[in-house]
Amino acid sequence: MTVLDKGGKQQLKSISVLIPLERVEASLSEIGFVLQTTATVVADGKFWTKMLYARGSETISVSEEIGDAYPKDPIITICGSRETITHVVKGVGG
Repeated sequence: MTVLDKGGKQQLKSISVLIPLERVEASLSEIGFVLQTTATVVADGKFWTKMLYARGSETISVSEEIGDAYPKDPIITICGSRETITHVVKGVGG
């Protein structure tokens, strides 16, 4: 996929690599990319650390798997009537 920005054409590419994160970070640093932000997300049943690197108008997102998300205890948040809350709590064994 090609993306247009004011600096010209850019391409999108997703790459899966089997090298340590430190080597990826060193490679990006060598060509001038700087870490902008990090976040922890859950996707595909796994926890991931996502890091966003930028250099001018170019960005690179690096994701590192940090563990399984399941099985975990679900958290249920209810905004409803007392009857609804009572029914749900009884339904889940509470």
